[in-house]
Amino acid sequence: MGAKSTAPFESDRQAALPPAAGLDGLAVEKLLRGAELKGHDPAEILRRARIDPGVHGNEQAAIDGRALFRLIEQIQLTLDDSFIGFLPERFRLALDTERTRAHLHSSTFGEALRVSIRFTQALSEDIGPQLVDTDGRGIMHRCAYHTIEGVDRDIFVWQRFLWIFHLFSWLIGRPLNLRRIFVRGSRPVQANGFDRFAVFRCPIEYDAEFDALWYDRNDLKARVVNGSLAEYEAHNAAEPDWFVPLGGGQSWRNRTEQALIEMQRRGEWLPTIDAVARRLRTRPRRLRRDLAGEGESFKRIRARLRGELAGALLLATDMPITNIGYEVGFGEPGSFTRNFTEWAAMTPSEYRRRHKSDPVKIAAATTLVSERSDP
Repeated sequence: MGAKSTAPFESDRQAALPPAAGLDGLAVEKLLRGAELKGHDPAEILRRARIDPGVHGNEQAAIDGRALFRLIEQIQLTLDDSFIGFLPERFRLALDTERTRAHLHSSTFGEALRVSIRFTQALSEDIGPQLVDTDGRGIMHRCAYHTIEGVDRDIFVWQRFLWIFHLFSWLIGRPLNLRRIFVRGSRPVQANGFDRFAVFRCPIEYDAEFDALWYDRNDLKARVVNGSLAEYEAHNAAEPDWFVPLGGGQSWRNRTEQALIEMQRRGEWLPTIDAVARRLRTRPRRLRRDLAGEGESFKRIRARLRGELAGALLLATDMPITNIGYEVGFGEPGSFTRNFTEWAAMTPSEYRRRHKSDPVKIAAATTLVSERSDP
């Protein structure tokens, strides 16, 4: 694809983010508590999620929205429990898949919501979901969440509301227009200033008498536009950013990614921030500041895009590993292997062997290679 380089990836796998970039290590520790109570090593789960174990319990460290998605996914896989060990009874992943399948057969968001409530009521007494009509202004989705002793209920409520928000936003192809969120817990305060409820883009009522999402009545009629389990699995395989509302406007990270992808197609694997800023009609200093405000850095985005394409080529093609290294701009095989291992926590050959039989990952990799190919 063009000129070669032996410069390394700037790893996004085990680097703590700068201040104000995301969910802090204290919150990460709380999310892992259910798994820890069941005898699992938090550090190992974090490593599998490509997160530095040093983040655990560290108020000065933070993770971004993609890392949060990977963390929750790894806890769920470890426990075979969609509710990450916080409730008395497990909600097995196979059952959660069936619930998702039921959503996808719905024609509107309102129908999918009611299906979800009925399904959950039938299978678990620990959640207590119910729908409450609010005088024609919308529907309130209340949840009881009877968590076990020893876990932080507030972090669990936030995580579940985040999951609900992203799932139903994905179903209708745009962010839900929530009227308000009610939480029994107090307003969470992080030393880095990050507001974990900002993604919902609605008023939050803390110290409420109940936990609830208040949906706008107009959203109940919104058509379900994503209707297959394969689409949902492919969406998740791409590691969505849980701190960014779906379709909520193009961020500086997205603009930077698009510019870098166009340049990488031409073989420019290590363009400078000055070159990208010129394409985006902004100044390098301002671009750096805007990316930091979104919890990102230019070097990390550049490295991630390079690593993602390398991983996709390993799964979507039978190309020799050495050739893949050349394809993504490395001048010698050893440099590619070292940097890929840093990015993916395994060697290229191990990555290919482990995931080559996973149809969802293969489909996502094939799509990514097609999207990144020369136009």
